[in-house]
Amino acid sequence: MALTFRGGIHPDDRKDATKKKPIENLAPPETVVIPMSMHIGAPCIPTVSVGDTVKIGTVIGDSSAPLSAPIHASVSGT
Repeated sequence: MALTFRGGIHPDDRKDATKKKPIENLAPPETVVIPMSMHIGAPCIPTVSVGDTVKIGTVIGDSSAPLSAPIHASVSGT
């Protein structure tokens, strides 16, 4: 049986300014800067060069250090 409690917490969601507005698709910015050091681990080395075309999700930085994580492109572009 799941544990539950009565009432709970219901903070103000502060959505009055936007709840009746439609969702919009935004164009990507002209320039995106993605740091190669995004965590406590070792910084990554870029795996792409200036001028390369990448798609969303492409690995753009990696490291062979024990405590590291690859960096992926969050937008498509050159």
